[in-house]
Amino acid sequence: MANLHVPSLRQLRAFLAVAESGSFSQAAQQLSLSQPAVSASIRELESLLGARLMDRGPHHMALTEAGRTLLHEAQWLVASFDRGVGRMHAVLAGGQQTVRIACLPSAMHLLAPALAQWQRQQPQVRVEISDPLHEELIAQLRGGAVDMGITTELDMPAGLHTTPLMEDELVVLLPPGHRLAQDGGPLRWRALRGERLALFARGSTYELAVATLRQQRIALDEAMRMRYSESLYSLVQAGHAVGVISRLYTQGVATPALQVRRLTAPVIGRRLALMVNGEPGQQRPPVAACRGFLCERLGAQAQP
Repeated sequence: MANLHVPSLRQLRAFLAVAESGSFSQAAQQLSLSQPAVSASIRELESLLGARLMDRGPHHMALTEAGRTLLHEAQWLVASFDRGVGRMHAVLAGGQQTVRIACLPSAMHLLAPALAQWQRQQPQVRVEISDPLHEELIAQLRGGAVDMGITTELDMPAGLHTTPLMEDELVVLLPPGHRLAQDGGPLRWRALRGERLALFARGSTYELAVATLRQQRIALDEAMRMRYSESLYSLVQAGHAVGVISRLYTQGVATPALQVRRLTAPVIGRRLALMVNGEPGQQRPPVAACRGFLCERLGAQAQP
């Protein structure tokens, strides 16, 4: 790409300041520039990109469709530059390099031992870990708040590079002595008709479960929607409900008294993947090294 087509940080910062404040005058104050200078930067950016980014009026400013499309990309570019500058100074000052990883709560038991092994091999790298749900994780990854994420390949925006790790099926969690816990074999979804169900209140597991239950004409009027796995497990343990969750959630928690049975007809699942924003070759060296190790270790761990 020729340099003439590359926006400058000055232009991007001006665009973001106006878009986020909704005012050219407030943006000028924020950037310690004159209002004509801010307006000139926006015009330059529009000319550079060949698209009108803002509809301007005497008393209003609104982003065009092109402006709304550009907004998230510009936020990511500027935030990445600022973080990169901060890391550069930290490295030059002898500070630690950092790798930031977000992981679904249900997959943390897979990530934790592999990451601990890599950390022992790379003690000079500081590792930050968070456990958001899918939508927040994708937003953090797209916005540059984390370097990589482990989540499901559902509703994936463009620009994320994914490495599949494993399939994760929905299962039913049964309390001791339950009528469906007799032979230990797979269950059809229709066997859940008439049962009081416990589901997670949000997230990809909830969306898959609800869609399938409705397709199977299973009533959800009395279904209990829990925010935390501890609450769901307590309800099942007490015999108050049967749980519909992903198999990963049953592997990360010790539940010897409860029975986990596969749900079939249909088999419903989600694919777990390790993701980075952009191509792997564009990542910082410690991020690339950590990603390569995790892909190899978690991929092998997922093999039958």
